Amino acid sequence: MNPLAPYESSIAERYHEETKYSEEGLRREALAGPQLDRSDQPVPFHRLPGERLLLPAEGIPIQRPGAEIAALPRAPAGRVDFESLARILWFTNGCTRIVRMPGGMHHFRAAPSAGAMYPTEVYVVVRDVPGLAPGAYDYQILDHSLVRVREGDATEGLRAAAFGHPAVEAADALVVLTGVWRRSSWRYRERGYRRALLDSGHVLGNLVLTAAENGLTALPLGSFRDELLENLLGLDAVVEGPLALVPLVAPRFAAALTSVPPRRSETVEWHKALARVGDRLPMDAPERIIAALHVAGRLDAEAATISGAAVSAAGAPQGALAVDADVGPTAWDDGVTVTETIATRRSTRRFAPEPVPRDGLLRALVFAASAPREALFAAELLRTYVVSLDVVGLPPGCYLFEPQERVLRELSRGPLTAQILHLGLGQEIFVHAGVVVVHTVDLTRAVERHGDRVYRLLHLDAGHLGERLNLAALREGLGVSGCGGYYDDEMNRALHIPENQAVVYITCLGLPA
Repeated sequence: MNPLAPYESSIAERYHEETKYSEEGLRREALAGPQLDRSDQPVPFHRLPGERLLLPAEGIPIQRPGAEIAALPRAPAGRVDFESLARILWFTNGCTRIVRMPGGMHHFRAAPSAGAMYPTEVYVVVRDVPGLAPGAYDYQILDHSLVRVREGDATEGLRAAAFGHPAVEAADALVVLTGVWRRSSWRYRERGYRRALLDSGHVLGNLVLTAAENGLTALPLGSFRDELLENLLGLDAVVEGPLALVPLVAPRFAAALTSVPPRRSETVEWHKALARVGDRLPMDAPERIIAALHVAGRLDAEAATISGAAVSAAGAPQGALAVDADVGPTAWDDGVTVTETIATRRSTRRFAPEPVPRDGLLRALVFAASAPREALFAAELLRTYVVSLDVVGLPPGCYLFEPQERVLRELSRGPLTAQILHLGLGQEIFVHAGVVVVHTVDLTRAVERHGDRVYRLLHLDAGHLGERLNLAALREGLGVSGCGGYYDDEMNRALHIPENQAVVYITCLGLPA
């Protein structure tokens, strides 16, 4: 990527264009030789100094040596207490399994991550939780504990950061998700920002579902003043930047707290964005471009409130064959909770050469699309395409999924198995996949409406919906794996997806081998 090339579009559009995969580009990288230095691989979790406050493990399937945590008073319904907060943090992005592998111990997480890089950090800002002093804490996944990074009530700072959003004062605790850029860029270079955002969307999906199971509503806020939140948590956005501020509120308050409209960031030129990063990173460091894009999406005190009708994903082909998908969403019953699925979740690496049941696929799609509106940032901008490779009762081809009508609208018909394997860089998960779900967005229209910040919000939404699809597929007995590596432009051409739609995420589903 050449940051000094002439300015032609927004930094978000320019970044996406220049981080696309192509056969020629990957061939050049292969000829350049191995780029991964295993001795320099970043640690995928924080290990902060300071006093550690062990969290209770009641209702969490982990075994931890040491003294039992003393029981603390339970909060009333709709309030956050010590035990519910501990469960929410663990099922959001806790360590679910530890396995010895070549190179050391591998710490599996509640949320999937591209290449197991785990770029997302979870903080919690406590206002009024019995047994926890007010302040900001970093969640330590190794021993399910908290380390305080800031003392005292942070309500005023949070209120200012969130443009006075009333959820801040209504919440006993607020979760902050951040991205540590180098964890993803070490493996995926400049494209690592995409992966970090999608991975954080997975974590956000877990948070929303887990909070609901604990009688709370997680209300993600995408409009906040980044620098104020960075100062509150002691972050350097060039290294680690905030992605979502999530108050935990009582469900009865949630509907009244979603009326504050989103805000628009400015559209920034390359040289201005890079100037904000300064010289703290080498010119050839992939994190330099990532930090520039992230900082370009900052909001300040003068950020404009967006008014008028939201941009939609209108313009889908009409008159094509509609395939009835009038089914309900995936459900958890028989004593099985969604958090149990989170705890046992694993990405599927190999699929069996067997067809995918149609109804199970449709239920999973409906569940993914039924995410609470207040839990998403700009999901109305996303389109969902379904590529049928081997599905019972669904002819091979590419379909547009229209969630409101719950139909699949046929765009093209014919076998696509060989093309999909090629488009997916020959990865094993594509060999016997029965279906591939593709999320796209008209990035130009989105940036015109929302500014450069929309790039992070769209990818967070795509990851959030992807995690819901992931969990629903597992509940339906399917195997599933998200994928952020594919030939971008070729994907559009092969699947007859309009060229103005940028592919942001794909998910493979099938019968697990």
